[in-house]
Amino acid sequence: MASVFPPKADKPNTIRSYKIGAEGPAYPVALKGRAWIAADSFQIVRLETDLINPLPQIRLVSDHATIEYGPVHFKARNLDMWLPQNAEVHYDWKGRRSHRRHSFKNYLLFLSDEKQKISEPKGVGRDDSGAMVPESGQGATEGRSTWRDLEEL
Repeated sequence: MASVFPPKADKPNTIRSYKIGAEGPAYPVALKGRAWIAADSFQIVRLETDLINPLPQIRLVSDHATIEYGPVHFKARNLDMWLPQNAEVHYDWKGRRSHRRHSFKNYLLFLSDEKQKISEPKGVGRDDSGAMVPESGQGATEGRSTWRDLEEL
């Protein structure tokens, strides 16, 4: 099943823009495109985008992109994800035509879990005011700063 996604006239383009030089102005690019969606799984199988109009200010005549997606299995988590398999880009800019093809393989899955346990440091308690104080036998001696003094710094 293929779906066409035309741009909306009332919404600015935020998908792609071209910038000439680090300090130069940015030129938003209006795109049109198609998405191929699998009828059985509703996964995106392929995306295509094209310029709606050339940008004569920067001499961009055409800009076409195609991305093909497929399932990738991650054994460590027994997880399947649909990720890009191939991407092709064709453009005609400043009188030069270019074609680039990228293939994506050997994906790695990185996970991070947040399990944080906050507790009082060993040998430290709190007095009636909530200030940190050394537990008995762990106290500061004369001439040294106490826990309370350090907390107030």
